[in-house]
Amino acid sequence: SRVVIVPGNHDVSDHKFRQSLTRVDTASDAKKKVVAAKLVEPDSRVRWSWTDFAAYEISDEVLYEQRFSAFVDFYGAFYDGKRSYSLSASEQFDIFDLPDLDICVFGFSSCHNNDLLNRQGAIHPDCIAEVGNRIRQMFRSRSPLLVATWHHNTEGRPIDMDYMDPDIVQNLIDCGFSLGFHGHQHRPEFIDTRFRHGIERRITVISAGTLCGGAAFRFGRAYNLIEVDTAARKGRLHLREMQNDNLRMPIWGARSLPPNHTAFLEFTFDEPPKPFVKPDQLTVLLNKAERLYAAGSFREATDLLSSHLEDPFARRLVLESLRKLDDSAAIIARFDPPADAGEVIALMDALWNQGKKQRLGEVLSLPVVEKSEDGAVVEMRNKYTARLKA
Repeated sequence: SRVVIVPGNHDVSDHKFRQSLTRVDTASDAKKKVVAAKLVEPDSRVRWSWTDFAAYEISDEVLYEQRFSAFVDFYGAFYDGKRSYSLSASEQFDIFDLPDLDICVFGFSSCHNNDLLNRQGAIHPDCIAEVGNRIRQMFRSRSPLLVATWHHNTEGRPIDMDYMDPDIVQNLIDCGFSLGFHGHQHRPEFIDTRFRHGIERRITVISAGTLCGGAAFRFGRAYNLIEVDTAARKGRLHLREMQNDNLRMPIWGARSLPPNHTAFLEFTFDEPPKPFVKPDQLTVLLNKAERLYAAGSFREATDLLSSHLEDPFARRLVLESLRKLDDSAAIIARFDPPADAGEVIALMDALWNQGKKQRLGEVLSLPVVEKSEDGAVVEMRNKYTARLKA
């Protein structure tokens, strides 16, 4: 029950895949252009076979999903019916929560759209989105170490095409994962990947060698042992490599992970995110007001947040709603005196539209206007200064 299994490209049935294909006519130049354009579309259903020098299209989605049917059967049998695996790519993940170890492992399929004519790896976006939701729902009172595991590597040579988009790892960091394990490249590797889209977070990704397949150059058949101290946020990576040539009776020995020369590699990893906290009342109102704004219900959004103008997000949303409504009187009532450049610009327009020239002159003398170096404020300041002198 504590064994975590994820599918890899060798679990894809080429027989089922070939049955789902229909050959595409590329006789004319016009058809060739259409096929060439479809080949590079995201989630394309068109495939190119260099062996046949021909284009094919996935015409039977049910048969295409069946390329994982053998793995689905194996998965259910291995876990004695207590776990199951979906044929639908948008549901191909599983959760192994181990509260006594303070760890939760999420197993992903990185074989979305993967077959022998499209060898790149990918995790279906719905799987990552749903896992993000599950994490928020499951961990409201504790913060276990979140571990993600999948099959494909995220780097490769220019000539290769069988690796996963490294940006997917950014999504995993965003979900709160601290550790990631994968295989596929048949060689061990250790990489720390930083988050590029927000807070200072990273994921420590560890690749294992191959136990039974052909090893990569300079490596033998191998596996990893990883020690994890969840309290100290520290770990040790032990690489075990086959020392002899007899696969039936292998001898395993320690090997350092290049470029290191030590018997094991010590590392640290980021702590998991804090437990999900139920949003406060203002956050709930802001979310509702944003939906009203997006739906064009600007008056309703304004009414919902008018008593919360001490919050900068609420102020911005109310101001934008009133500008959409062209309600100069309400802008003056709520945003005089102005707090920032956006409010300055909206207020000056509103005062001019309402004919309040004396107050406009006073606003032009406010430090937030007079000393501003913001290009938009400077332009508006010059415009209304000239108008008042005219």
